[in-house]
This record gives sequence, structure tokens and C-alpha cells, in this order.
Amino acid sequence: MFMRLRRTDRLVQAAGAVETTTTAPSIELVLPLEYTAFCLLYQERYLHYTRERVHDPLMSQQVVRALLGNLATIWPTVISSPRPAAVAWRLLDALISSVLRNGDAGVTGPDPVRQVLPPAQADAVVLRCRMHLSEAQAAELMGVEPPVVATRLRMAQRALPGKLTASAAAAHPPSGRARQ
Repeated sequence: MFMRLRRTDRLVQAAGAVETTTTAPSIELVLPLEYTAFCLLYQERYLHYTRERVHDPLMSQQVVRALLGNLATIWPTVISSPRPAAVAWRLLDALISSVLRNGDAGVTGPDPVRQVLPPAQADAVVLRCRMHLSEAQAAELMGVEPPVVATRLRMAQRALPGKLTASAAAAHPPSGRARQ
């Protein structure tokens, strides 16, 4: 089920009053349970990631609200895709890129990681090194498999030898793999 609208006629009774009055009919929006669960699962991490890229808390909230609103309008397509999180991640990236391109955010300057690395690698670095997510958590958020994140991180390390924070890598070793 997508969304349904339900007309409600609510009875309102004033405290201590004997009379009841009927308010004007209202429409109640009922969202699918899966959509609500998706929002609850990812909203905070989307907001944290957006703040890392936009550097403006208010604009970050607006971007995430726009993302979740857009997802609601295309929810049947999102939920029927093989990786709903990947659809959401691409949409989030497009919204953030639009904000940055239009100069709507209080960006202090271009992100050095994004200046050097391709977007997918930069995302993996931000999620792992700045947000301190495990590879599995980063993969879930991006809608990819954990080995994809591991590969992107290795490629980023090769492109930026010694630049990625060793403390982040040490604090969060790659999940489920032995070092070779």
C-alpha cells in the first residue's frame, strides 16, 4: 500500500462543558509502515552525512526533509527496487549536490576529500573516517554490499596515502576480513 487519505470527523469537548462540537472535517495522511520504518532507520545518519557535506545545520535539515518527502512520493518504486537504500542514497546525493551547486549552503570551502577522490570513494571515506561507521553500516546506508565499501576505501587509501586518519581505521577495523 502506498498512502491513503482518511476523512475524520472529530468530536471536541471543552473541559467542563456539556456541549460537544464537531470540527470541520479533516484529512489524515496515513503512510505505509515500511516507509515510516525506513525513515526512522536512516534519518539521523542522513542528517549527519548531510551536515558533513553542507556545513549548515538548517540547510542540512531541509535537505533531509526534502529527501524523505520525495521518497514518500515515489515510495512504491523505491520499495520495489532491489536496493531501496541505494535509491535514497542517490537522491540524497543529488539534493546535496544541488544545494552546493546553487550556493544555498554555508559551505566554508570545497571538501578536500571530494577535490581528490571520485564521489563514491569520498562518500566511503566520510562515512567511515568522519562518521565512524563500520564498513557494514556504511554499506547499508549507501545501499551497497560491504566489500564495495572496502574496495572504495582501499582505492581512496592508495589515492591519498597517509592522508586518511589512521585513528579512524584503527578504531574501526574492517568488518569480517583478515588483513593480508
